[in-house]
Amino acid sequence: MSRWREMMMDYGKIFGSDKSGASRAGGSDLFSITSDIRDKRRSDQQLRLTLEEHFRPLFQRFVYGGEKIACHDLRRILHDPAYRERLPPGKVHELVDVADFNRGKAISYNEFMNIVLNQLPHDDIASLGSRNDLSSGSHGSGRYICDGEFLSEVCRNTALPEAIKEKMDDYRCLPPPFFMILISLAQIIVYVIANETEGVTFKAFEGVPSGNVLMYDPTRRREAWRWVSYCLLHQGYVDLIINVVLQLFLGIPLEMVFGWWRMAIVYISGVVLGCCGHSMADHYVGLVGAGGGSCAIAGAHLVALVLNWKYFSKSYGESTCKQIVCSLVLRISLILLIVMSQIGLAVYRRWYIDDISMKIGIAAHIGGLLAGAMMGDAFLTDPGRSPMKYGAALLVLFVFLFVMGITVILNIAWFDYPDQVYS
Repeated sequence: MSRWREMMMDYGKIFGSDKSGASRAGGSDLFSITSDIRDKRRSDQQLRLTLEEHFRPLFQRFVYGGEKIACHDLRRILHDPAYRERLPPGKVHELVDVADFNRGKAISYNEFMNIVLNQLPHDDIASLGSRNDLSSGSHGSGRYICDGEFLSEVCRNTALPEAIKEKMDDYRCLPPPFFMILISLAQIIVYVIANETEGVTFKAFEGVPSGNVLMYDPTRRREAWRWVSYCLLHQGYVDLIINVVLQLFLGIPLEMVFGWWRMAIVYISGVVLGCCGHSMADHYVGLVGAGGGSCAIAGAHLVALVLNWKYFSKSYGESTCKQIVCSLVLRISLILLIVMSQIGLAVYRRWYIDDISMKIGIAAHIGGLLAGAMMGDAFLTDPGRSPMKYGAALLVLFVFLFVMGITVILNIAWFDYPDQVYS
């Protein structure tokens, strides 16, 4: 019996209980160890019941072919105080690290429970879930989830890296960034229908039917819809291609980060202000093309890049080739090249082609750039900040209404405009 007591005392020393038990009788060490084990089992049992009651229903609601939840959804849940208080504090931080480490993956309820109960080896954290769980499954709301890491690369340099990461982790592919896609499809369809209806062959630098109901016509400038609808028509397929390329390759990533309504406001404001500038600068010439809207998006994005230049990541640890391809200098250079090509083409058609069927103005491009420059800081800088913050959007609204008012007054009071046609 004394030998058994000695063995149990040695066992107590291993657990560090010899210090507290030095003044106890030898037999009390056995009861202390047994009590600790019993308390640990009771604590684990209580924690397991808490997980079953409060956390398992969450995994059953977010279905990925089983009781699984996307890591970005788990991270959002862990930010809720109602759930954080039900978990051990150290486990909350560990689960947040797991969610960050396994972006784009899903974690099962059993894996989650094993982490909380210390039953999952640390080396197994890297193998949690599978990307196929997210790319081929459906969300609890019936919407597909895209690969956040891939989308972050697609949207790179459209906003601050932290904002892009947070936005893309929760991004859903349905609905897609529809505004830029729809406006581009509408322009292509209208161009084809307008040319086919009038029997005009597709040409590089002309092809706008005279008297089209959509174009801005200075002799019908009182028809208010023409101040916006002219962006659906294009003079030649070269102008159409340039605008569509700029709208899709620049507009879609921006819309994914900032949302369709911000892009719609910037785009339509550029279209309207571009037409206002054209109306004041070139009284006797019509206007077609989406240069005002596409230049507004480009101008707003360039202003946002310049204002936040120092906050963008330097891409340490990446290959030299990837750093060059994704650099801000190359991005800005390509945008400026496309915009300058668009303006140069408009100048060439306006003044240097004599045998063209109809002259088209160029002031819309300048008006669009100015509109984008005014709206860039308010609308396309921080997707998490309301445009109304700091009064930036109010200043833009004031300038917009001021320019519109000046344009309306000049159109009414100035006599150097062509006579109106009402038939």
